[in-house]
Amino acid sequence: MAEERAMRADARRNREAIVAAARVVFDQHQQVRFDDFAALAGVGVGTLYRHFPTRDALAAAVYEGEVALLCENAVDPARPAVENLESFLRGFVEYVLEHTGLARTLAAAEDPTVFTDGGIQIERTVADLVSQAARDGTVRDDMPVGAVMIVLHGIGTATGRPLWASESRAAVELLIAGLRAT
Repeated sequence: MAEERAMRADARRNREAIVAAARVVFDQHQQVRFDDFAALAGVGVGTLYRHFPTRDALAAAVYEGEVALLCENAVDPARPAVENLESFLRGFVEYVLEHTGLARTLAAAEDPTVFTDGGIQIERTVADLVSQAARDGTVRDDMPVGAVMIVLHGIGTATGRPLWASESRAAVELLIAGLRAT
């Protein structure tokens, strides 16, 4: 039993090492063969394939980990709901700026359904934050969450524009202003 737990802990460490190595590769826009992720993580190729059968599955794991962190950081019980919402929206832009390599990898995925969980988590977080701020009366209660998601999706997919960073920050400020209750 103790050996089984140790193997599970070892497998978890191997998986985390692979994801950490992939995060660096994607963020630095490096082009590596899928098998090379194993060497970068210090594990065998079989271990890589056991955890991630495809490059898309590996990119999805990196994405989901980053999204989980982004969503966790969105909620600070010490802040008013509207500040949590605004912090998340601005943080989303910075997240995309920091992870453009990952965004490009996701855009080129052969099976985009592997990224569904991260998108669901972002939408759930946005819905919760908008709902809480609307209950407080600090944002409009007639703004559909889908409209917010369309703006965020546009920000995430416009990375090829020359002034994308500044325009994305301006777009999220426009969104925030449009959400405020009058």
